[in-house]
Amino acid sequence: MLELYHASGSLCSQKVKLVLAEKNLEWKSHPLNLLTFENLQPSYIQLNSKGVVPTLIHNDKVITDSAIIIRYLDEQFLHPKLTPAEPAFVEKMSYWIGLQDKFPMVELIYGNFRGIEGLVLRRSVQIKERLIPKLMQANSGLKEQYAAKLKDVNQLNSTIRNAKEIESINAKIEPLLEQLDEQLRQTDWLCGTTYSLADTVWTAVLNWLDELKFGYLWADNKHPALRAYFNRLKARPSFITAIKSDEMPLPMILAGLRRIFLSI
Repeated sequence: MLELYHASGSLCSQKVKLVLAEKNLEWKSHPLNLLTFENLQPSYIQLNSKGVVPTLIHNDKVITDSAIIIRYLDEQFLHPKLTPAEPAFVEKMSYWIGLQDKFPMVELIYGNFRGIEGLVLRRSVQIKERLIPKLMQANSGLKEQYAAKLKDVNQLNSTIRNAKEIESINAKIEPLLEQLDEQLRQTDWLCGTTYSLADTVWTAVLNWLDELKFGYLWADNKHPALRAYFNRLKARPSFITAIKSDEMPLPMILAGLRRIFLSI
């Protein structure tokens, strides 16, 4: 039995959902509403000490961190295998996964979203700064976990409120994409001739960059290999299942908006 705690629109949730879709695995869904801060409730903090999504449960084993989860799934469910057979390509896969994992995507997303979505995201961070100390006080056994979470939230809020820091993060995107384009001029996929875990994580990252209007960086004659690659990724059935269909149900949206703007 596979169970996944996840959230609509969550980059890391999408990475795991892509692997589940590629392997055609059945799983029990536990959707969390990040706008009503379900991920900060004690029951979830006890499951995932960082209070982030996703969390995978397999036969009572709890696995957190999307980079670890996708490797676990590939080890446990062999068909199709998403790790290359050749050691050199395995090393390359680890490089590409690590490269995107170290990039500050959360800061990028929260700092660049405009309109009502951006307002909601940034206001949610401010509410978390007030909510977590209350949760810490009410749940003394989880004080250490909440303190670590509050530190992360404070740092995120500081970063997204600093235009120069967001500008600095944004400036790192094109050099990152140039690395991808250089590799993709040589091979169809990031680790040779076969689709791998590296391609699943970059599917989610590139889609988010596109959502944030950075798609111009591979439009027209810019990075043509990268543009062709992204089109191949979007044509896979897993993209439809894991990303295109990843919409928050209306009742969850309304509950989130009430919490964010009316503090209900």
